[in-house]
Amino acid sequence: MSPEFDKRVPAALLILRFFLGTFLLQWSIEKLILPDAAARIASNFYGVTLPVAGSYALGIAELIVSLALLVGFYRTISYGLSLLIHTVTVVVSWRQLFDPWGLAKVGNHLWVSTWPTWGGFAALFLMREWDTWTVDGWRQSRGALPTDQAMRT
Repeated sequence: MSPEFDKRVPAALLILRFFLGTFLLQWSIEKLILPDAAARIASNFYGVTLPVAGSYALGIAELIVSLALLVGFYRTISYGLSLLIHTVTVVVSWRQLFDPWGLAKVGNHLWVSTWPTWGGFAALFLMREWDTWTVDGWRQSRGALPTDQAMRT
């Protein structure tokens, strides 16, 4: 790779990671600040009863994942869990777009935004090794983590 390309890839991945991390972070904070709203969402969209304590537990777990994503800590785990969390949302949102007869519902086009967001999470996960402006990248540069090349040999 050219030196110019080497600088643009980590910068692009930093931008992608920052906005995806912020996106996930706001949902985790909402679960902690408005646990009743999270319970209503769980009931209406996921079909599960979520007690207030469950909202706090999910909020804390999601907060940890979103902060790890935001700073690039344990990239494979945090990016993978972020992708999984959002995948559940995408699967559930499918019902918001289509009725049982397979016809598009009018006025629910906002749910389509979950798809490109999912694409961003998937792309970040697939390119995690090149996302070097991270805590993991810093730890690798200091010799605290083995490089990908060292792990392959």
